[in-house]
Amino acid sequence: MGVVALVRSIWVLSYAVVSAAGLLLTGVAITGLPTKSRTANVVLSLLSNHMSELPWTVILLDVGFYIWLSITGTAIRLFNYVNVISVAGLLYLFKRSIDSKATVDNFLNQLSKDSRTCVELPGPNSPRFWRQFLNPLHWPENYTFYEDIPYWVSTEQMPILRSESRNSILQMVLDVYRPNKVQGGDDRPVFLYIHGGGWTSGSKKWTGPILSELLSREWIVVSTGYRLNYKDGYPTQLIDCKRALRWIKDEIRIFGGDPQNIVVGGDSAGGHLAALLALTPNLPEFQPGFEKVDTTVQGCVPQSASMDLMDMKNYNHYNTRARFIKEVARREGSAESEENLKFLTEHSPIFKINGTSVPFLVVHGSLDTMIPVQFARDFAQKFQKESNAKFNYLEIPYGHHAFHVFPSPRTWYTVIATAEWLAINFDRHEPGKQTSAANESRQKVQVHELVEWGWSNDE
Repeated sequence: MGVVALVRSIWVLSYAVVSAAGLLLTGVAITGLPTKSRTANVVLSLLSNHMSELPWTVILLDVGFYIWLSITGTAIRLFNYVNVISVAGLLYLFKRSIDSKATVDNFLNQLSKDSRTCVELPGPNSPRFWRQFLNPLHWPENYTFYEDIPYWVSTEQMPILRSESRNSILQMVLDVYRPNKVQGGDDRPVFLYIHGGGWTSGSKKWTGPILSELLSREWIVVSTGYRLNYKDGYPTQLIDCKRALRWIKDEIRIFGGDPQNIVVGGDSAGGHLAALLALTPNLPEFQPGFEKVDTTVQGCVPQSASMDLMDMKNYNHYNTRARFIKEVARREGSAESEENLKFLTEHSPIFKINGTSVPFLVVHGSLDTMIPVQFARDFAQKFQKESNAKFNYLEIPYGHHAFHVFPSPRTWYTVIATAEWLAINFDRHEPGKQTSAANESRQKVQVHELVEWGWSNDE
């Protein structure tokens, strides 16, 4: 076989594989069928999100591949038909993304009854719609970024270094995003974002489009990291997030944030941590060494979050209890043991609702195969029975797990609705306009170096 023939056969095989995979993943994205393997669900969920939230990107890549094969004379008619079917499915996925506007409109209309404000979502006739849709790498503008600020205190540094490694202490940092119009003492609301990743992976850089929307409304956004592979396992992640909250309470006024107006949110495992942080304020067992620090927050927005680690109704299609006990919490014994079941209950937000006064907005996609939507529905039902706090639930049709990190129409509708809920409940004055109280607060704020939060050589 000559070199040219070999190259052509490789292109033919590649075209066949890509075409078949495209058709399969498009079908998975449409149906949202789960598997009994967590690994398979993770991979399929990620790829399904690409197909469902970025269908035009997939179509353009496919067209480019087809044109190249046509030029080289290696295109196969059979797979052309396969790709036509895939493209039809991708167009259908895009239509479903746009159709989610109706659900979000209903949600906003319900909010407007209380706030007397009305927000119009951008449709295909809106410049904003196309500006966001045509820029999948959309990033906010006019802000200042403060990266990798340590949130541990000097007395915590050496014990952590002795028991773990330098890498662990480097994970205990956060990022602050400050709109350029905001100055120290402005007392703007603060959004603490906790990333997902199954409690053992992920990055604080995974904020998604919610970052752009909140910065445009002049919110301070703090995205925190936490230890991912601590030898003693969970609840180290929760304790670290409470340490980050401690830092915010002490330092955020320097950046223009209000330490008494903090909303915590996150996606997937980060949503679980956000909910548990909001529902367990000031509990000493989750605040070792800083038991007297106030860790209350004013609101919570968990997205695609695991609200019930017990999963006694077996909503998940794989054994999540065993995985959490063995891989995340790193506890001994069976996940079904009395001690471990008690542990799972103590760390499930659905069992911590009773008596809370923290307002919640729960967001979940209806086709989530990683954390089925039934978890969110059960949490919503139980919250409304056991708490008088404000509660809203936004279920997004055909949204896959953590769909909201992809900049699709469905995501932007969800982001705008989330930001509007936050504005109605927590934004005390109009962005860009400083009240006399804010000006006075700005004058009084003491700008100082963050000397407590940094490396120390003290033993």
